[in-house]
Amino acid sequence: MLKRNKKPVLAYLFSHWDAEWYKTVSSFNVRLNKIFDNVLLELKKENAPSFYFDGQIYALLNYLKFNPDKKNLIKKLIKEKKLFIGPFFVSADSFLVSGASIVKNLELGLKISKEFNENEFIGYLSDTFGHSKSIFKILNYFDIKNAIIWRGAPFVEADFKVNNINVTRLVRGYYQDILHSDLNAAKKAEIIEKELNKINEKSGNVLILPLGADHMNILENADNKIKEINKHLKNYEIILSNPFEYFKRAEFKKNLGENVEFLDNSNTYILPGVYSTRSDEKIQNAILEYELFYKADIFNYFTGCKYDRELDYATLELIKNHAHDSIYGCSIDEVHKMVKCRQLKVSETVNTVIKNLVQDFKKKNLISEDENKIGAFNFSNFEYGGIVKLISDKKIKNAQKIKEFNFVSDDIFYNINKNPITEDFHKFFEYIVEIDPIKPFSFKNFEIKKPIKKQAVGNDFIENEFFKLFILDNKIYAIDKKTGEIYPDFIQLHSTVDNGDSYNYAPKGYPNILKLKNSKIKVQGEIKSTLQLTFEENIKLNCSLSNNSKLFELDFEFVNKRKNRKLQIVFNTNAPVEKTYAGDPVGGIYRVHNPNYLLFENLPVQDRSELKTNSYPMQKFVQGNNVSIFTKGLYEYEIYKNSVKITLLRSIGIISNPKNPARKIPAGPPIELIDAQGLYEHKISLAFAFNVEKNETEKFSNVLFDPLLAISGDYKIKNKTYIKEFESGHFLGLTNAEGKKKPLFIK
Repeated sequence: MLKRNKKPVLAYLFSHWDAEWYKTVSSFNVRLNKIFDNVLLELKKENAPSFYFDGQIYALLNYLKFNPDKKNLIKKLIKEKKLFIGPFFVSADSFLVSGASIVKNLELGLKISKEFNENEFIGYLSDTFGHSKSIFKILNYFDIKNAIIWRGAPFVEADFKVNNINVTRLVRGYYQDILHSDLNAAKKAEIIEKELNKINEKSGNVLILPLGADHMNILENADNKIKEINKHLKNYEIILSNPFEYFKRAEFKKNLGENVEFLDNSNTYILPGVYSTRSDEKIQNAILEYELFYKADIFNYFTGCKYDRELDYATLELIKNHAHDSIYGCSIDEVHKMVKCRQLKVSETVNTVIKNLVQDFKKKNLISEDENKIGAFNFSNFEYGGIVKLISDKKIKNAQKIKEFNFVSDDIFYNINKNPITEDFHKFFEYIVEIDPIKPFSFKNFEIKKPIKKQAVGNDFIENEFFKLFILDNKIYAIDKKTGEIYPDFIQLHSTVDNGDSYNYAPKGYPNILKLKNSKIKVQGEIKSTLQLTFEENIKLNCSLSNNSKLFELDFEFVNKRKNRKLQIVFNTNAPVEKTYAGDPVGGIYRVHNPNYLLFENLPVQDRSELKTNSYPMQKFVQGNNVSIFTKGLYEYEIYKNSVKITLLRSIGIISNPKNPARKIPAGPPIELIDAQGLYEHKISLAFAFNVEKNETEKFSNVLFDPLLAISGDYKIKNKTYIKEFESGHFLGLTNAEGKKKPLFIK
């Protein structure tokens, strides 16, 4: 019974489990076995009422790889409400992965959790580096009505509502390990009392207290230790319980609305440097997400779900990379070798499935190998036309050749009754051709028409009916030909020395503007042309325009030779950028900015744990003034005066720099890194457009990912729509949440 005048504190035992961080998953699994053995032992002895396993199931699955005999015991403990798992497969970041990935993460986690008898779920996000507005939309879709957050939340009341979800902010964070210390009960109670006083300032009728920390053993003999602590507490009584009981007792009165994100670092640091750390892995992840969830999955769905096994495997491997710290990039090099290995497995699986799907389709529907005809799939929910890529071993007269190579025909390579031999290897061509628009989720057969050239290129300019980009006095100018607006010095490259670490960028000085060395025609084609710009450090920027394109494509090729620096492409608009609209995992988010704020001018941090920055996360696009920038796996933009800066690469050499001038205290171990410097070749793609309407941003943002798939030949199917009716909203791939695959749209 609660003692009179003492406020109840619902505490829960847990261990926050980073799958891979300053050690690999293989190394952490050894520690995991010891800790979870103790968890099961303590629960079996009834020394504690329950244990909360960090809102994910990946660690549990890793434990069961070594201890399959414990499965029935674990299921029993879950059924008895002594052990809580899920709902996520891995602890979910909500800024650096797509909405489709978050959905798949939850689908996997919920499915496996329910197989283990779990039926209660909290959107547990105790240590993710801020929280997007999209995560609450997705939790709502899965009917998860409670969430726990920490980083990024302002210093407001502990309990509130967001998008019809009860949200609890851990006022003092999740890291509470004082009870694991060797101090006596009185001293522990003194320290805990001070913490509870601070929590109480923002709490209501009941307090929540996590008891645990990163990779921390369960508090052994917890019931007796809490009884001893309670004897010394003056104003509180700790009740060992679980987070679900807290949500039953807490009051959630204030409603913050629907379009709310949590990126406030005035109370807790959000470590925004992770938006750009190891950008090459983030680029590859974005490509794989699109190829898997928006191409292979959809193509497979069109044709009867024959390759579900292979795509489920690829999904699992991809989601493993989305574990907290892995996708952030703030881990040791050995971890990221494993990340890249998983990415390779996903890439090979997805590409092979798509090739097999093409061969299956051709086998069933091909009339003739007519090189003047092609079939094209549109796997998206938008109508697309224009340019498609095509591979053929024949010369196509109305196509523009991009490259040629030697290989073997897919007709042989993916035929299980044949094996390629040396004589089968011969010359192939990659082309681009122009096609008319294709309806959403459809296939259409075309005769390749002769292109009508509507673009031009010279050694110092490139243009079509929408854009003109030209060089004047070694500066890059752009013209919006529809409005006549001129953008002087429109594109720059900035290189800034970085004294930070994998968590926080800390510029040493003002940016160095890399000089434009020369420009020349790289491609002069009937369909698409390219102007190549070469900057200092031999950084090549290929600027491409096609005949009817409203999107100006930019492709970088360079070998990075600089350590400890940030490299950005800068778009200079014609007015201060006071507001942006940026891509989110579901839709977009409006943000208001102070365009005069510059991180460097406010260094070093004084009395705050982390310095405010003008850098923000984005997915696929950001709009500032009349300029829209679309990226292929670049996740960070910065605002300063008239400019929108997109980070191409951030080279860093340490996980956590104890002398980082942008952050007061360490965020991890000071382990030195080599691979995070990115001292190798980089290929980076992005694009820009002028005056794009908000409702068109999602359609434009898909273009860089090639939403159309073209195959040569004449086909029985001339025009077929595979998904005729679909909901409005943002398309997040296919969902399996109700036991049957269907397209998922979230508004």
